[in-house]
Amino acid sequence: DLYKLTDVLEADRNRPVVTVANHESTVDDPVIWGIMPRRLRWRPEYMRWTLGARELLYMNPVMNAFFALGQTIPTVRGDGIYQLAVEIGLRKLNENKWVHVFPEARVNQEAQLLRFKWGVSRMIMEAERTPIVVPMYFSGMKAVMPLRQNVPVPRPNPFKSTLYVKVGNAMDFTRLIEEWRVSRASLAPEKAALLDREVRIAIAELLWDSVNDLKAESAAKVQALTEIYDK
Repeated sequence: DLYKLTDVLEADRNRPVVTVANHESTVDDPVIWGIMPRRLRWRPEYMRWTLGARELLYMNPVMNAFFALGQTIPTVRGDGIYQLAVEIGLRKLNENKWVHVFPEARVNQEAQLLRFKWGVSRMIMEAERTPIVVPMYFSGMKAVMPLRQNVPVPRPNPFKSTLYVKVGNAMDFTRLIEEWRVSRASLAPEKAALLDREVRIAIAELLWDSVNDLKAESAAKVQALTEIYDK
């Protein structure tokens, strides 16, 4: 169902695109986007922008250049939703670009998704044109790059690793954002700030629910595939 994303990207659209996904390993981004169709893979206009932890990615001049060319925005974890990385993400959305976010904000290989951070909510709310949002779920990546291993290198095994990507239906927050803007226009600053917070929480929870639903669907699909291969 990758077509649910590629159809959105290739459409004659006047709105930016935001994708959100769980974060199973440090190689999620390069491996998963490697499955994009060849017709899109080498075209800069279809390349995603993404946010990545500055302390892990921007460590020396070589890595700085590599990740900058890879359209990765350095993010300072803990600096909140008004940091420069979120501002740059907003700027890219206002240029009608595609921005991918891992809202868990760190690698999570546990059974339960972490609470989604609100930076993505702010980008969706404050973009000049409300983005088309596509949820995704990645499974199998933790087997390729476990968190706790002596040598932190990928170890793909085509005979033991099942990598699966589930893409959900596009989400449209246009009505919610329009209602939020109308409501806050008549509020005092303190009450407007409280409303902003409520809407950010609501969007993050809706995104979490969508990815979590994809997680359940993915588990069922992977189980079915495993049973087929084991026969």
